[in-house]
Amino acid sequence: DRRREETEGAMLGDYLTALLIAVLGYVYPAYLCFKALEKHKRKPEALRGWCIYWTVMALYTAGTQVSDRFVFWLPMYSEAKVAFVVYLWHPRTQGALYVYDAFVAPFLAKHETAIDRHIDETRVSVGDVVARRARDVVEFAREKFAAALTALPQGAQRGQGGGFGARSATEAAAMAYARGPKQN
Repeated sequence: DRRREETEGAMLGDYLTALLIAVLGYVYPAYLCFKALEKHKRKPEALRGWCIYWTVMALYTAGTQVSDRFVFWLPMYSEAKVAFVVYLWHPRTQGALYVYDAFVAPFLAKHETAIDRHIDETRVSVGDVVARRARDVVEFAREKFAAALTALPQGAQRGQGGGFGARSATEAAAMAYARGPKQN
């Protein structure tokens, strides 16, 4: 029972941490970003700080997806995550600017060519897979559609239609589509 109570207490802490990070790390900064967008419509350079914040926040979020699995047991880990998120956007600390200038920008600048190459390779690979799967889906649908049309009663056998097995021009067109392009 004691272990269960400790686990439930930890889970409540996790839920509270997730809520605080959602509100303090995403909702409130998104609102501040909205205000900056509306106030500085004609000065996009004034929005650089928010672009930096969202870049750092995206990296933080991806990093915590991994680190949470390994260091969740550290005392005050949840509280440190909340404090770090506030540090990133707070006007007095402007932590996101520091993290970006000290770590993110130098790392990305050094590895930009390799990162772009990997993104392009992945985009091509994913595009190939999607195209191949799309062809498979179309072929599957065509086969099932043809099978369904074949299972319909044939109009020519009942003295209807023009001997193509279709009861109407629409059905004949559907059957022709289901057969696919003519092979030469």
